[in-house]
Amino acid sequence: MELIRKFKNTNVSVFFGVLVTLSFFVFIPRVCHADISTDAYCQLTIQSMQGEVSNLQELISLADRYGEDPVAFAQQENQKQQEFEQQKAQLFSSFGTTAEEYAMYMDTNSEKVNAYLADHPDIRQQIDDLSDQVNSLLEQFEAKKATIKKSYEPQPPLK
Repeated sequence: MELIRKFKNTNVSVFFGVLVTLSFFVFIPRVCHADISTDAYCQLTIQSMQGEVSNLQELISLADRYGEDPVAFAQQENQKQQEFEQQKAQLFSSFGTTAEEYAMYMDTNSEKVNAYLADHPDIRQQIDDLSDQVNSLLEQFEAKKATIKKSYEPQPPLK
């Protein structure tokens, strides 16, 4: 009986190993090779960051509107985040790529992107400005969200 259990576990291990190996050869190359030009990658970066600016402005507005009602804020935030994810997926799809491929692109093409940005300082500046704006808005949103969360947490009784 013990021999049968060992045999079955060995078959499962072999099957799992074959499955992982096939996945590596079939799926990983698709994810690693976004079929997008460096110019398109940079334009996608700009449009994606512009979307982030808009999204964060909406979230800040929600925090201001629902700051007194943490439950309503959480529901609204969740709904907006789902909408934002759909918009982002549509944006990436319009460039013929996915968020995963986009993220992997810089890993394999950083030299080409950096050279492109060196040749196009206006695009680099636009990306840098958008990055600063996103970071600033993100800090504002996180501060507002923390205040809302803190107001919802039960306070310890006074002694």
